[in-house]
Amino acid sequence: MTPSSHTNQSSLAGSYGRELVWNQIWQSLNFVSKAAFLLILTPMMILRWGSIGFGLFAVASSLLVSMALLDGGIRSLIRVQMADAMKRNETASLKRIYAEGVLTFATVCSAAFVVSLALSLLGCLTAWFRLPPGGGTVLVITVVCTAILMTSILLLEPLAAEGNLSILKAANTWGAIAAVPICAILVFLGAGVGPVIVTYAACMTVPNLLVAWHKNLFAMLPWSELRRFRLKTALKTLQSGFWYYLTTVALIGKTHALTFLVSAIAGPAEAGIFYILLRFSESISNVASTSSETSLAALTTAKDAAQRHALFVLSWRHVALFSITGALMFLFLTVQLLGLWLHGAVTANPCVGAGLALFGLSGAFSRVVVNSSMGLDLTRPAALAGMAEAVTGILGAFVGYQLGGLTGLLLGGSLGSLWQIPVGFMISEPCGLRSSGDWIRPLLPLFPGFLLCGLLFYAGSRSSHEGVYLASLFLVAAVTLWQLKFIQNRIKPTDGEHPL
Repeated sequence: MTPSSHTNQSSLAGSYGRELVWNQIWQSLNFVSKAAFLLILTPMMILRWGSIGFGLFAVASSLLVSMALLDGGIRSLIRVQMADAMKRNETASLKRIYAEGVLTFATVCSAAFVVSLALSLLGCLTAWFRLPPGGGTVLVITVVCTAILMTSILLLEPLAAEGNLSILKAANTWGAIAAVPICAILVFLGAGVGPVIVTYAACMTVPNLLVAWHKNLFAMLPWSELRRFRLKTALKTLQSGFWYYLTTVALIGKTHALTFLVSAIAGPAEAGIFYILLRFSESISNVASTSSETSLAALTTAKDAAQRHALFVLSWRHVALFSITGALMFLFLTVQLLGLWLHGAVTANPCVGAGLALFGLSGAFSRVVVNSSMGLDLTRPAALAGMAEAVTGILGAFVGYQLGGLTGLLLGGSLGSLWQIPVGFMISEPCGLRSSGDWIRPLLPLFPGFLLCGLLFYAGSRSSHEGVYLASLFLVAAVTLWQLKFIQNRIKPTDGEHPL
C-alpha cells in the first residue's frame, strides 16, 4: 500500500468512525428516550386502561413498526441508487430516483389505507386479534399515522445516501423525547389509545419535517413529475426494490409480527407482556447494531477491497461491543429490572433473560449481514435467507410458546438466524475476511472487557438490593465507554501499521 493510499484510507476510516460514533450516540439516546416512554407510561397505561387496553396499545405500536412493510424496499433501494448517483456526480439521475421513490411510496400508502379500512369495517381486525370494541378503528388510525411518519422519513433519504445517517437518528430522537411528556399528560388526563397513538406519531413526524426544511429537501420534491407519474412507474420501482423489500418483510416477520401471533394465541394481555420483552430485546438487535446501517451506503461507495475491509471491520466492532454488552445485561438482570420497573405487575420466568439475550444477538447478527449485503449488491441471497429466517423463527416461536411460554418463544424465534450464516460467508470475500477467524480476530481485544462486564452483572444479580445491580449498570457503562475509546484509537495508524 502506498503512503498516499494509506493516508486516504486512514482519513476515510477516521471520518467513518466519527459518523459511527455520532450514529451510535443518537441511536442510544433514541433508545433511552423510548425506554423512558415505556418506563414512565407503561405503569400509567396499565393503571388507566387495564391489561387489555394496554394490550391494544401494544398491538397498535407493533403495527406502527410493522407498517415498515409499506416501504416496499423503496428506502433501501433509493439510498443505494442515490449513493451511487452521488458517487458518479449524476444530478439528473439523483432527482429521478428520488421522485420515483417518493411517488411510489405514496401510491403504496394509499392502497394500504383502503385495505385496512375495509378490514376494519368488516370486523376482521377485531376478530383476528381478539381486540376490544373500537380496536379495529385504532389500527386503521395507526396505518394513517404511520404512512405520514414514514413519508417524512423518506424525505430525508438524500442525507442518508450522503453518509449522514446520524442526522436522521437525531431527528428521530428529539421526536421520541418530546413524545414522553406530551403522551404522559394525555394518559394522565384520561385519553384513550387512539389519541395517544396519533400524538406519538405526530411527535415523531414533526422533527423530520423540520430537518427536511432546514436542509432544503422540499425543493427536491417531485411536483413536476406528478403529472407524468403512472402506475407502471410505481410497479417498476417496486420490482426493482423487491429484494430490498423482502429483507424488510423478514425483519418484521421475526420481530413485531410475533406480537400479533401472541395476541391471536393468548389475547392482547399476553401480547402486552411480550411487547415489553420485545422492546427490551431491541436494545440489542436494533440499538446495538445501528452501526451496521451505515454499511449500506459506505460499502456501496467504497473504492476498493481495502476500504471495504476497513469500513466493515470498524462497523463490526461497534456492533459487537454494544450488542454483547446488552446481551450480558439481560442474561443476568432481566427479572430484577422488570421487578424494579413494574413492581410485580408483570412476572417473568427466571430463564427469560437467556431468551432475551439470544433473541437480541441473533437479530443483531442478522442486521449486520443484511445491511452489508445490500451495500455489496448481494441483496437477493440476503433476502432469501431472511425469508427463510422469518419463517423458521415464526414456527420456532409458535412451538416454543407451546412448550415454554414466552421464554420458549424467544428461544425458538432465535433459530432462524442460522440461515444468515451462509450469507455471512458470501460477504466475507469482498470485505477481505478470508476465514471465520477473521470475523472473531478483530473482537479479541474486547473480550477482557466483556468478561469484566459479565462478572459485574452477575455480582449485581446475586444481590437483592436495588442499589447493587443499578451500580453494576453504571460500572458496565464506564467499561463500555473505555472500550469504545479503544476502538476509536485503533483507527489512527502508528508506525506504518494498518489503521484497523
